[in-house]
Amino acid sequence: MKKTLEFLYSLRNQGSKFGIERMELFCRELGNPQLSFPTIHVAGTNGKGSVCAMLDRIYRKHDYRVGLFTSPHLLELGERIRVAGENLSFSEIENWVEYLLPVVEKIKKYQEGLEPTFFEFMTAIAFLEFRKQKIDIAIFETGLGGRLDSTNVLNPEISVITSVGYDHCEILGNKLKEIAFEKAGIIKPEKPVVVGALEKEALDEVRRIVRQQNAELFFPEEIQSTSSPLTNLQGAFQQKNAALALRVVQLLKPQFPVNQSEVRLALHEVVFPGRWQKVSSQPTVILDTCHNGQGAQVSSELWDRLPSSFQVWFGACGQDRARDVLTPLLKRTTDITLFELDQPRSCTHQELRKITLNFTGTVKIAWEKQISELCQQLDPRVTLLVTGSIYLVAAVLAHFKKVTNLSSTQNWQDHW
Repeated sequence: MKKTLEFLYSLRNQGSKFGIERMELFCRELGNPQLSFPTIHVAGTNGKGSVCAMLDRIYRKHDYRVGLFTSPHLLELGERIRVAGENLSFSEIENWVEYLLPVVEKIKKYQEGLEPTFFEFMTAIAFLEFRKQKIDIAIFETGLGGRLDSTNVLNPEISVITSVGYDHCEILGNKLKEIAFEKAGIIKPEKPVVVGALEKEALDEVRRIVRQQNAELFFPEEIQSTSSPLTNLQGAFQQKNAALALRVVQLLKPQFPVNQSEVRLALHEVVFPGRWQKVSSQPTVILDTCHNGQGAQVSSELWDRLPSSFQVWFGACGQDRARDVLTPLLKRTTDITLFELDQPRSCTHQELRKITLNFTGTVKIAWEKQISELCQQLDPRVTLLVTGSIYLVAAVLAHFKKVTNLSSTQNWQDHW
């Protein structure tokens, strides 16, 4: 285990290296396992995780053996790679690390810098595990962008772009057209593409690439709001995500037959930890990862359902992200605690205080290491929203699940 941990940490600490060449080489050395099963490929600024969760539940409801690859994880590394709804165990990850180490050493001999990153390594393990498990269909969520993401070595049955908004602009670009270009990089020749509600600038770019790839573009069917697809996940935006999932399922029906009534039931059974997840009733504690402006825009609908006296715990990675989420959030609360997280990119207290300078309510500061203590001190009558970075949400969830210092729950979050 120690060797595995040290290796994974060494990869993670190298950070990300944007590009597809390393992954293409890695897959060639492994015999291109990603081409051995049918896939659905999902990209988007927001909503892609929800759509993946919905598709996974729908197909499992119909007894298909489903592989699901998502990121990042909340508590367990194995959350990223699931087969038939079960996380890949840490012992199985260890076995794959042992299997892949000689391959990595071989690649190093080709050229310095071509060895895989942490995210690429986990993607490769997903490919190999899904091939081993003889899955019927796999659902892959992109990690960052799409065009140069490690998952873009797939040849999917269908591609999905849930949304295009401003996030990771330092990598993907500062204009919607540029970001849309990166997301639309997952579109494959003559394969169908399903897109959510995109702004004109983004949609025009997606249409351009669809024409270039001789693909076909589809939208969720226009449905009256009274009959929009309902789901177990909270928020009108989740109904839009459900409409996207339904369109995908409809288009794939010839290859993967489904029953419409079972599809609707599956949507009511979707679980997505960390997204408007209630983990306590006295006090009421709601966890809701919301790390960019587009996410805050749609989450505001849910924030407005909370009691007027609700409190907020907030932490973020990146000042722009923090400002985009805090600006609408501060209009809805009078009590906020700002957390500095145990992450290299975490916003400092000083940076967060600058954003809240004109806030007239109560502002407190805290460190991630204080979470358990602060949870125990909560007034049972309070309503608390924990939001912002997934790191903060994961740390609070770990407290309520009483997870401490397990090797399988190490914080291997991606950092860009």
